[in-house]
Amino acid sequence: MGRNLTIYPTQWGQIAVAQIPDKELLEREATEEELCSVADIVAPSRRRERLAWRALLRELSPAAEVEYQPSGKPLLHDFQYKHISVSHCRDFVAVALSLEPCGVDIERYDRNFGRVRSRYMSEREALLSTHKDWAAMVWCAKEALFKMAGREGVDFKRDMQIISVEPPVDVNRGCWHLVAQLFDVKIELSGIPIDEDHILVFTL
Repeated sequence: MGRNLTIYPTQWGQIAVAQIPDKELLEREATEEELCSVADIVAPSRRRERLAWRALLRELSPAAEVEYQPSGKPLLHDFQYKHISVSHCRDFVAVALSLEPCGVDIERYDRNFGRVRSRYMSEREALLSTHKDWAAMVWCAKEALFKMAGREGVDFKRDMQIISVEPPVDVNRGCWHLVAQLFDVKIELSGIPIDEDHILVFTL
């Protein structure tokens, strides 16, 4: 794959981020097993997304084997990292590999987060930052927490709370860190501005 590939080390593993190639190129370069994994996917965009993260995983570790839970969540089998989390937006894909349960989310800043903000962000969380992209940051953080939880029925407002953010992100788009509560467990996350258009948040 290798288009603008960037790897970020984490406490328990690594996260790779890359641009998503055209679907035709992904299909030409895909393995037979990868093509089988998208055989039942009709929507071209979803086929492209699935093949993109599988191609990125293959680049990181050609020997990695992927299994799918009934929920559709991928798991790694017989590999040094037992846990995987994937995310994609229109033009980028992210793959997190970890020794521990993990979560990652990548989004474009121009997505309309404000339209559904009341469904996932409390008033207390809204007051933690006045940054114009704060709604995007909180959404990404909670998506990463949801993937880390690995269970259905998680409520983004009731079961996840952003407790603090450091340093303040009211002025610059630098790297920043969050402390969140997932059920009764404290979780640390990091946020990285990939470029002027994209944000990446992952559990540490």
